[in-house]
Amino acid sequence: MPPSSERAIQELRGPAALVMAPFDDDLRLDLDALTSNIQFLLDGGLETGKGFIISPCGSGEYLTLSPSEHRDMVAASVEAAAGRIPVVAGAASLNLDEVIALSRGAVDAGAEYVMISPPCYYPISQEGMFEWYRILTESIDAGIMIYDQSWRQDIGSSLGVDLIARLAEYPGIVSLKYGAPNIIEPMVEALDRFADRYAFIDNSLGYTSTLAYMHGATGFISGPATWWPEFELEFFRLLEAGDFAGADRWHAKIGPYMWLHQSEGGPGWRELQDSAIIKAALDFVGLHGGPTRPPFRGVNDEERLVINAVLDDLGVRQAVPA
Repeated sequence: MPPSSERAIQELRGPAALVMAPFDDDLRLDLDALTSNIQFLLDGGLETGKGFIISPCGSGEYLTLSPSEHRDMVAASVEAAAGRIPVVAGAASLNLDEVIALSRGAVDAGAEYVMISPPCYYPISQEGMFEWYRILTESIDAGIMIYDQSWRQDIGSSLGVDLIARLAEYPGIVSLKYGAPNIIEPMVEALDRFADRYAFIDNSLGYTSTLAYMHGATGFISGPATWWPEFELEFFRLLEAGDFAGADRWHAKIGPYMWLHQSEGGPGWRELQDSAIIKAALDFVGLHGGPTRPPFRGVNDEERLVINAVLDDLGVRQAVPA
């Protein structure tokens, strides 16, 4: 039986570590590196109720994986998690049957939760999104996390509050990855109305996480959790304690790194997908970040020096895992 929304609210809490798909120099999936990277998270303090992993995920190049690689990555993640932390398997495609197949493969590999976005590329109506998720929840034996994409709001391909209300009829939908600066008003309304129905995971990389927690969110997405779990766990501790001012001050410390994701490093940084920056940070702490797959490019030597200097200034520890 898939997890209930009540269980999801208890389990999907704290930093949602965005696990990268690690590739070797030949761009093949490196499952040994994946296992080491997840063990690092467990050693850093992530556990059920205090973090979970999304593996694979959008920032982690999941659209570049073949179906067999996708299943292998989920299976290796579940094995590495060893029941100590929830695994949410991201699945995405333009083709409904492919999403169902990827999700069922993830369930067979041991995942109890799947994260599914609307189809990319095309504008989608609210009714079209409703039908997409209605079919999925009736076809997949897992707790579904809807991956809202607020940057597509102008073309209708983002969850409206009325749609969130309609989807509440389907118990298989247990979580929403939802929230960003450009949808603050509907985000707060949705949280105030439905925080008891869904596990809300703030999707802003920390920018609206404190506000979301004030209105009932349970977690927040995090690239930094994969290479600095202690930092994000302290942010979570402050949120759980209701010290929202302290939480905001704490998370502001990581601003120099987050600005790199906003292309503040210069024009060339706009070419970088988030995975390239996160993988460079993984390399910095002694984990396996490695290359990115085309069509994305990895950081160049100059960009790596900038990232390393930012992390060094932040006091990020460099520790090669045993």
